[in-house]
Amino acid sequence: MSIDYDKLGKRICSFRTKQGLTQDDLAEKSNLSRDHIYKVEVGKRTLSLDSLVAIANALGTSSDDLLVDSLEHPTSTSGSELHRLLLDCNEIEEEILTRTVKELKAILYGLGI
Repeated sequence: MSIDYDKLGKRICSFRTKQGLTQDDLAEKSNLSRDHIYKVEVGKRTLSLDSLVAIANALGTSSDDLLVDSLEHPTSTSGSELHRLLLDCNEIEEEILTRTVKELKAILYGLGI
């Protein structure tokens, strides 16, 4: 399977606009040119891995979230409520919540759920 650059560009544009960023803002945050961002968003330019990572970092998302239309097995959970809760935790809170979720999952499995 190859990368669908049209969908990738639209997804980047969507993430950018949801954050209230202009193409100039994203270009500055990712150290790319505004023209490059424009061409990527309209599917007229492919991305190097370095550029993809720079854009993902600038948007505060994962490259998986940007590439989800091209992945055969998308498994990203970055949009989930659980993921957002974990991002807001310190190290101790994250450890406690992770152990708790593992225990709850084992209970659910035991109940056949």
